[in-house]
Amino acid sequence: MEPAMKHQYRLGIDAGGTFTDFILADRGGALRIFKALSTPQDPTLAIRNGLAVIEEETGIGPRDLVSNADLCINGTTVGLNALITHTGARTGLIATKGHEDSIEIRLGHKEDGYRYDPDYPPATMLVPRYLRRGISERVISTGAVHTPLDEEEVREACRHFLREGVESVAISVVWSVLHPDPELRPAAIAREMMPDLPLTVGSQLCPQVRE
Repeated sequence: MEPAMKHQYRLGIDAGGTFTDFILADRGGALRIFKALSTPQDPTLAIRNGLAVIEEETGIGPRDLVSNADLCINGTTVGLNALITHTGARTGLIATKGHEDSIEIRLGHKEDGYRYDPDYPPATMLVPRYLRRGISERVISTGAVHTPLDEEEVREACRHFLREGVESVAISVVWSVLHPDPELRPAAIAREMMPDLPLTVGSQLCPQVRE
């Protein structure tokens, strides 16, 4: 059974490519849906506009709504759309040497029912092979250092990315799910050499076992 609401409202926001939808539930069981045009250049603007629509139609201002809400959830298909259409940033990947191709041989790269079909076309890679760079650093599952980090390899990877005009950088090394420190020094070097580029560190984004 769903727990009783402590406050007056629950608000769900779903930002899509064309519209941003708002679902407002109150403690009395009423459910209302509102829409605002999405603003890909600044998704927060669509949220602001949608809250204004809610205020216009219900008289509930944004401050009152949020301060009297048990829950506010913001979901979006913007990231999923970018993955599907391959319209995201040109990305460089720094990974543990020998694991640069894990994204290409991952378990889930074929649709269900086609995994063992040699004629089924492979997925288009989000990061092409020439933009994946391996570094020698290696930490084993216990956290012990097996191979120390070679910082020059990280710097050379960054120089390569700059030459190739990458627009973002991702870092993902083995066992960072348990021991994130080995990703932090490469991240610091990347920030030093490419301060204007977005940087995604695997252990900070989604510390999850397996690829």
